Amino acid sequence: MSVLARRDRALTPEETEALLRDRLGDGIIGSTLAHRMFTVHVAPSAWVDTFTRCRDEPLLDFDLFDTLHGVDAREDGFDVVAILYSTSTGNRLCLRTRCEGGRDTPVCPSLNDVYRGANWMERETWDMFGIEFPGHPALEPRILTVENFEGWPLRKDFHLASRVAKPWPGVKEPAELDEDGNVIERVPGIGDAPGPYVLDEAMAAQAIALRQVSAAIDAAAGNEAAVASAEPTVSDATMPEASAPASGTAASTDPAAAADAARTADEQRRAQAEARARKAAERAADETPEEQA
Repeated sequence: MSVLARRDRALTPEETEALLRDRLGDGIIGSTLAHRMFTVHVAPSAWVDTFTRCRDEPLLDFDLFDTLHGVDAREDGFDVVAILYSTSTGNRLCLRTRCEGGRDTPVCPSLNDVYRGANWMERETWDMFGIEFPGHPALEPRILTVENFEGWPLRKDFHLASRVAKPWPGVKEPAELDEDGNVIERVPGIGDAPGPYVLDEAMAAQAIALRQVSAAIDAAAGNEAAVASAEPTVSDATMPEASAPASGTAASTDPAAAADAARTADEQRRAQAEARARKAAERAADETPEEQA
């Protein structure tokens, strides 16, 4: 038996909006369909009644409260968005309203008496956006910030204190002005975090210096020594072929230097192999009889 017991009787978005308009009249402002999500825009005065209808209407049967959050609409104030789901039809519905009170005192009626799941989410929305929910039993204490926190962190006009405590982490530092409008020039001090552009410059300079040092070493030791050190597993039988000087290099004009470099590299490889063998023997000697068993 399918979990979605009434999936064949699920209403379309158009039918859902028509039903809500029939029950609530002007309380339904309009609707949008974007990103496979159907959203009904509701007047604040009909916010609670809309959710009650969505829960109690047999044709809707939205029995699961999914989520609720705030949206900063800048100069237009704040919106509250909630999503409902029907476990019997599989329909999902998004409801959205514009808070009364503008940016100064945004207010949205609480849904706590309709869906108990709204309780915690309304507290989170108040904590982050400062939206009041009349009818909620207790929005305080704050649950996502400390109790003495000042301001609402998810508002777009919230001042980020970290931008004052340390330099801006972007490529271009924002200009800091004094009371007269003049640009303040600051010299980074000990402990100031440089931006990624400054760090990239330092890393690039370091990489160039390392390449120059490596090139000087290769030129002094000969190209054959560089090849031999890059292939530590080459056997004695293949050494003459691997150490053959390339045409046009400094080593091709000095066979004695190339032979010395190859012999030095061979001695280093043998010393490394002997050291590894000694370490293996020491580890085997330190093992207890139980470990050996």
